[in-house]
Amino acid sequence: MKRMSAWIFALFLLALIAGCGGGNQATSSSSTATNELPAVLLDTSISVKGDAQRGQEVFGQCAPCHTTTKEVLIGPGLAGLFSASGPNLPKGVDYNGLLPNGKERSESNVAEWIRTGGTGKIGYMPSHNLTDQQMADLMAYLRTLK
Repeated sequence: MKRMSAWIFALFLLALIAGCGGGNQATSSSSTATNELPAVLLDTSISVKGDAQRGQEVFGQCAPCHTTTKEVLIGPGLAGLFSASGPNLPKGVDYNGLLPNGKERSESNVAEWIRTGGTGKIGYMPSHNLTDQQMADLMAYLRTLK
Protein backbone atom coordinates (compact mmCIF):
# COMPACT_ATOMS: atom_id res chain seq x y z
CA MET A 1 0.00 0.00 0.00
CA LYS A 2 2.87 2.39 0.86
CA ARG A 3 4.47 1.70 -2.51
CA MET A 4 1.21 2.49 -4.37
CA SER A 5 0.77 5.71 -2.37
CA ALA A 6 4.32 6.72 -3.23
CA TRP A 7 3.63 6.17 -6.94
CA ILE A 8 0.41 8.16 -6.80
CA PHE A 9 2.21 10.97 -4.96
CA ALA A 10 5.05 10.92 -7.53
CA LEU A 11 2.58 11.08 -10.43
CA PHE A 12 0.75 13.94 -8.71
CA LEU A 13 4.02 15.89 -8.31
CA LEU A 14 4.97 15.22 -11.92
CA ALA A 15 1.59 16.47 -13.13
CA LEU A 16 1.85 19.52 -10.90
CA ILE A 17 5.32 20.39 -12.19
CA ALA A 18 4.25 19.87 -15.81
CA GLY A 19 1.21 22.11 -15.29
CA CYS A 20 3.34 24.90 -13.87
CA GLY A 21 5.34 25.20 -17.07
CA GLY A 22 8.68 25.57 -15.33
CA GLY A 23 8.21 28.91 -13.63
CA ASN A 24 9.63 32.03 -15.27
CA GLN A 25 11.38 30.38 -18.19
CA ALA A 26 11.00 32.37 -21.39
CA THR A 27 9.98 30.57 -24.54
CA SER A 28 11.07 31.67 -27.97
CA SER A 29 8.87 29.34 -29.99
CA SER A 30 5.57 30.78 -31.18
CA SER A 31 4.12 27.26 -31.32
CA THR A 32 4.88 26.88 -27.60
CA ALA A 33 3.13 30.18 -26.90
CA THR A 34 0.14 29.02 -28.93
CA ASN A 35 -0.04 25.79 -26.94
CA GLU A 36 -0.18 27.81 -23.72
CA LEU A 37 -3.39 29.57 -24.78
CA PRO A 38 -6.57 28.46 -23.09
CA ALA A 39 -8.62 26.05 -25.19
CA VAL A 40 -11.33 28.69 -25.60
CA LEU A 41 -8.88 30.88 -27.57
CA LEU A 42 -7.60 27.95 -29.64
CA ASP A 43 -11.06 26.88 -30.84
CA THR A 44 -11.35 27.72 -34.53
CA SER A 45 -14.71 26.06 -35.16
CA ILE A 46 -16.07 29.16 -36.92
CA SER A 47 -12.95 30.66 -38.55
CA VAL A 48 -11.94 27.36 -40.13
CA LYS A 49 -14.99 27.74 -42.43
CA GLY A 50 -14.02 31.28 -43.42
CA ASP A 51 -11.77 33.15 -45.79
CA ALA A 52 -9.61 35.87 -44.21
CA GLN A 53 -9.47 37.90 -47.42
CA ARG A 54 -13.26 38.08 -47.62
CA GLY A 55 -13.27 38.72 -43.86
CA GLN A 56 -11.19 41.83 -44.43
CA GLU A 57 -14.01 43.15 -46.61
CA VAL A 58 -16.59 42.29 -43.93
CA PHE A 59 -14.43 44.14 -41.41
CA GLY A 60 -15.24 47.34 -43.30
CA GLN A 61 -18.47 47.46 -41.24
CA CYS A 62 -16.36 47.40 -38.06
CA ALA A 63 -13.77 49.98 -39.15
CA PRO A 64 -15.67 53.09 -38.01
CA CYS A 65 -15.18 51.96 -34.39
CA HIS A 66 -12.32 49.42 -34.42
CA THR A 67 -8.81 49.25 -35.85
CA THR A 68 -6.91 46.19 -36.99
CA THR A 69 -4.03 47.27 -34.74
CA LYS A 70 -3.78 47.93 -31.01
CA GLU A 71 -4.93 51.54 -31.54
CA VAL A 72 -8.15 52.35 -29.72
CA LEU A 73 -10.88 54.27 -31.55
CA ILE A 74 -14.41 54.23 -30.14
CA GLY A 75 -13.93 50.51 -29.47
CA PRO A 76 -10.73 48.57 -28.84
CA GLY A 77 -8.17 47.79 -31.49
CA LEU A 78 -8.80 44.17 -32.39
CA ALA A 79 -5.22 43.02 -32.92
CA GLY A 80 -4.66 40.17 -30.52
CA LEU A 81 -8.34 39.51 -29.87
CA PHE A 82 -7.61 35.77 -29.80
CA SER A 83 -4.25 36.06 -28.03
CA ALA A 84 -3.62 35.52 -24.34
CA SER A 85 -3.36 39.27 -23.71
CA GLY A 86 -6.47 40.10 -25.71
CA PRO A 87 -7.27 43.32 -27.52
CA ASN A 88 -5.91 46.68 -26.42
CA LEU A 89 -8.53 48.40 -24.27
CA PRO A 90 -8.68 52.09 -23.34
CA LYS A 91 -6.84 53.14 -20.21
CA GLY A 92 -8.82 52.26 -17.09
CA VAL A 93 -10.93 49.56 -18.79
CA ASP A 94 -10.30 45.95 -17.83
CA TYR A 95 -12.62 43.08 -18.66
CA ASN A 96 -10.26 40.57 -17.02
CA GLY A 97 -9.70 38.81 -20.35
CA LEU A 98 -13.42 38.44 -21.03
CA LEU A 99 -15.84 40.12 -23.41
CA PRO A 100 -17.86 43.11 -22.16
CA ASN A 101 -20.80 40.76 -21.52
CA GLY A 102 -18.65 38.69 -19.14
CA LYS A 103 -18.24 35.71 -21.49
CA GLU A 104 -14.95 34.15 -22.59
CA ARG A 105 -13.36 35.30 -25.86
CA SER A 106 -14.26 32.19 -27.84
CA GLU A 107 -15.22 32.49 -31.48
CA SER A 108 -18.84 31.61 -30.71
CA ASN A 109 -19.04 34.20 -27.92
CA VAL A 110 -17.39 36.89 -30.07
CA ALA A 111 -19.84 36.06 -32.87
CA GLU A 112 -22.73 36.33 -30.41
CA TRP A 113 -21.43 39.71 -29.16
CA ILE A 114 -21.14 40.98 -32.74
CA ARG A 115 -24.66 39.81 -33.58
CA THR A 116 -26.39 41.03 -30.42
CA GLY A 117 -24.22 43.94 -29.36
CA GLY A 118 -24.60 45.48 -25.95
CA THR A 119 -23.17 47.97 -23.53
CA GLY A 120 -19.76 47.68 -21.95
CA LYS A 121 -17.45 49.98 -19.97
CA ILE A 122 -16.33 51.62 -23.23
CA GLY A 123 -19.79 52.25 -24.60
CA TYR A 124 -22.42 50.70 -26.81
CA MET A 125 -21.67 48.04 -29.43
CA PRO A 126 -24.46 47.95 -32.03
CA SER A 127 -25.68 44.60 -33.32
CA HIS A 128 -24.59 43.44 -36.77
CA ASN A 129 -26.68 41.03 -38.80
CA LEU A 130 -24.03 38.91 -40.52
CA THR A 131 -24.67 35.64 -42.31
CA ASP A 132 -22.91 32.55 -41.01
CA GLN A 133 -20.45 32.76 -43.92
CA GLN A 134 -19.73 36.45 -43.31
CA MET A 135 -19.12 35.66 -39.63
CA ALA A 136 -16.78 32.79 -40.52
CA ASP A 137 -14.89 35.09 -42.90
CA LEU A 138 -14.69 37.81 -40.26
CA MET A 139 -13.43 35.37 -37.60
CA ALA A 140 -10.79 34.08 -40.04
CA TYR A 141 -9.66 37.68 -40.62
CA LEU A 142 -9.68 38.60 -36.93
CA ARG A 143 -7.41 35.59 -36.29
CA THR A 144 -4.79 37.14 -38.61
CA LEU A 145 -4.58 40.33 -36.53
CA LYS A 146 -1.58 40.08 -34.23
